[in-house]
Amino acid sequence: MKCRVETYSGFRLHERPRRFTWGGAWLEVHQVMDQWVAPGQLCFQVRVAARAYLLKYHQTQDVWEAELVRSGVVPPAGGENYRFTF
Repeated sequence: MKCRVETYSGFRLHERPRRFTWGGAWLEVHQVMDQWVAPGQLCFQVRVAARAYLLKYHQTQDVWEAELVRSGVVPPAGGENYRFTF
């Protein structure tokens, strides 16, 4: 589903998501579990409470999309896990 996303943009645009809309409410991202680049997209798997979501930014259309990956996620130990390739 299309959504709005607020991101941190430091060195790169949309470096990591901070929060996004889901069902009309803003959800705060607790952890970026994974991130990668697909053709024309930036993809982030994020944790919000006990749920994981996939956020995709479609670069050519300037549109964000969110989908629920799973609920009941056990948060991984340690900090953020990044896999980012250019």
